[in-house]
Amino acid sequence: MNKSHLVLSASVGIIGGIAVWLSGGALSAVYSLWVGFIAWALFFANGGDNDAAKNTILSGVYGAVLAGLFFALSGSVNIAGAMNGPVWIAITVFVLMMGTQIEMFGNAPTAVCGYAATAGYTIHGSLPDLVTVMQLSNPVIYVSISIIIGTIFGMISGKVAAALD
Repeated sequence: MNKSHLVLSASVGIIGGIAVWLSGGALSAVYSLWVGFIAWALFFANGGDNDAAKNTILSGVYGAVLAGLFFALSGSVNIAGAMNGPVWIAITVFVLMMGTQIEMFGNAPTAVCGYAATAGYTIHGSLPDLVTVMQLSNPVIYVSISIIIGTIFGMISGKVAAALD
């Protein structure tokens, strides 16, 4: 058995349990557990270090903002009749991908996950009208905070594992 893998598994398991507990309590108004777990995984997929944290947060939030832009525009600017939604998806995803050429938003898979998490949360929560209001229930804000918190949980679990290894 690989000791490094064992301590990382224990760290992620314990801190994951804490994340679940906090998501139903102290953080329930600002933290989506499933979005946080996605960000946590992306943090490790992006390298598991300080640069990975920065990339995960910036690219993930960038994706969330572009998804919010989709809902705001498709709900208020009809440019294609019955095809309005698909056309706005095409435009905002094109902008999303082009924007990943900018270094601070340069992690395309993470940006796409931020977009998808925001779209999923917005659609399944029937919240598209909230993307233009400045409150914690705004899906862009809620998902962005969840990405930040999930990334922090990833950082903590990595640092605890490194300290125990």
